[in-house]
Amino acid sequence: MGGRTRRLARVAAAVSVLALATGSAAACSSSGSSGGGGAGSGAFADALKNVHDTAQTSGYIEFGDTAQLAKLTGGTTPAANGPFTRLVGAGSDQLTQYESLLPPLTGFDPATATSAISLGLPPNAIGVLYGSFDPAAIGAKLAAWGYHKADRGGGVTAWIFQDNHQMDLTKLDANGVGPGMTGWLNVVWVSKSSIAYGSATSDLAAALPAQSKSLSGDPMVSSLADCLGSPLIAYVITDAKQINNSGISAIAFGVTATGTSDIREEICAAAPNASGAQGFATGFTKAVGSGLDYVRNQPWSALLTDPQTKVIGGSQNVVRLTAKPVDPQGAALVVNLVAQNDFAGLLGLPQVISKVGLPGGAVTLLPTQAPSSS
Repeated sequence: MGGRTRRLARVAAAVSVLALATGSAAACSSSGSSGGGGAGSGAFADALKNVHDTAQTSGYIEFGDTAQLAKLTGGTTPAANGPFTRLVGAGSDQLTQYESLLPPLTGFDPATATSAISLGLPPNAIGVLYGSFDPAAIGAKLAAWGYHKADRGGGVTAWIFQDNHQMDLTKLDANGVGPGMTGWLNVVWVSKSSIAYGSATSDLAAALPAQSKSLSGDPMVSSLADCLGSPLIAYVITDAKQINNSGISAIAFGVTATGTSDIREEICAAAPNASGAQGFATGFTKAVGSGLDYVRNQPWSALLTDPQTKVIGGSQNVVRLTAKPVDPQGAALVVNLVAQNDFAGLLGLPQVISKVGLPGGAVTLLPTQAPSSS
């Protein structure tokens, strides 16, 4: 994942303030699970059922339970510094960057969706909002903005400004807003229950609808989704190039909570073999107790507490690792873990971190080795 472009507006905001953890509604191997609903239920599972399983869609998944986050933050316009505020926009980050500017132009507001999911990496990434929408009102706005209409059948209307990953930066105003944006809003598919958008019709058509094989039926994705349960936000990464660590077959991150008192963040990791999964469990407990966060050069125990593990096993050798943030404001740690590729040490693995002045610009550190200040 190192060096990959993610949804930078929210990630950057989280990086600047973060101090938190890795855990969801999960539990230790001796006491069982403390939460999570399983892949068969919940908004995350429902979103996965609607998407076609391809290498692109399964390689990187970002999800947000928009409706539940709105409840926890007090509405669709959350306070600036609440513990869940930095989770808002998961699954729809590009739209959320322009939350005060785009809705009057597009006719829809991502904050009023029930859930959101984004799949893949640019230029082929797509996003989907689920909820209740007014296709006529949205169509009128998009038509006025320069989009043309095409009927896709099944109650879905395509609105296209340009296609095939094209960009027309001359259409952008001083705020970077214009039809098509920087390509990622070229094509918008609108129905009463969903809005899908992307840079090319071909990308949307490859992902939607689920056709004969959905993401919920993908062995690795479904195993990780089942491990996460019913998260407020989730990241699932199965692409080996993004993970960039041969000791990890696939990895997912989530946050669960019903309020500030029971926030848990989780890592669900798939290992190459059963012993690797057990190693992740042992490594996580040790890292939270006495290990160092290489990126911040501080103990993980300053960020996380109450580490719990459960080796689920199965054909994918999955383990669930959860913890509470020391401070409820740390509820967005998983955003940092993904953005900064800052998780190998939590699994008890050596971690490569960037370091100015070294040949190659990086150094590999063991889980208990502190970065030098020199």
